[in-house]
Amino acid sequence: MENAPQFLFVKTFRYLRRSGKLKLQFVSLDMEGRNEDLYTITHYPDRQIHCSRWTVSAGLVCLSTDCRIYLCNPAIRQLRELPDCSPSAIPGYEHFGFGYLHSKKEYKVVRFFYMGPPGTLPVDVVLAQLRCEVFTLNSGGILNSRWKEIAEQPPYHPVFPGVLVNECMYWLAKDEVVYYGQPRVMSFEFENEKFISISCPSAFVDFQGLDLMDLKGTVCLPDYANFLKSSILDLWILKDKVSCSWAKEYSINLEVRFDPEELGCFYSSWNEEIIFRQQLGVMMVVFFYDIKTKCFRQVEIHGRGPYHIYWKTLFSLDS
Repeated sequence: MENAPQFLFVKTFRYLRRSGKLKLQFVSLDMEGRNEDLYTITHYPDRQIHCSRWTVSAGLVCLSTDCRIYLCNPAIRQLRELPDCSPSAIPGYEHFGFGYLHSKKEYKVVRFFYMGPPGTLPVDVVLAQLRCEVFTLNSGGILNSRWKEIAEQPPYHPVFPGVLVNECMYWLAKDEVVYYGQPRVMSFEFENEKFISISCPSAFVDFQGLDLMDLKGTVCLPDYANFLKSSILDLWILKDKVSCSWAKEYSINLEVRFDPEELGCFYSSWNEEIIFRQQLGVMMVVFFYDIKTKCFRQVEIHGRGPYHIYWKTLFSLDS
């Protein structure tokens, strides 16, 4: 099967007028703007899936709703629900991470949840109630896998889906569940099942436009707030997570190409290129910036909404 990188979009819309029924569609676009309808689902058990949080790793898609997590392989048209977590988990407050460990040839889903009695409100949740568990998927399939609760207490409340870098998961995080304050980063090592607390560079004072990405196998933190003020996007690289050492290694001048308000914070990376997205009506302009040559190239495609870098796999979710 072709293994070239593509953009993946997940679309939802009503497929029968006045019925209220939703269609879930996985669409890929190649780097030349050609699209392919990979997988369309018209009957699925969880109506929340149409507004789920989702991420992609090594050809599989992980979708998280308030109460459930699903894995999907659009290339071979499989969608499977993962087993439930603890019955004491408070619904609606899950955060997750998803990635593929090449060294072990297995996928990992990391789920955070809060323990408490039914009816617990967000303002009542405290760090002591936070738990973490890991689901491992290999060639045995989902039915032969189980969640494993991690003994160590997470140091912070996670924010947004995690990012896998060099087979270690990273999240933006905060001290309190209902208060953002000073951004934090925490990592999780799959090998020893340990968390590490990481301070952000002093330049980052809030979560505005903040996101983590993998840049050439290193953790990268783009300074979106500074970009809004100066049209310069600084990229901070994590040099040592134990000593919380960061370095500002790249500064990209985007003034001639982007209106900061239109760019938003849609950027990611592929190999040694930073990918920026700008929406212009029904057209999406995708810019690739080579950090070595400091040159731009661009592709215009029909599409809108969040995307992820994707490539096809024949990996089956069943045994």
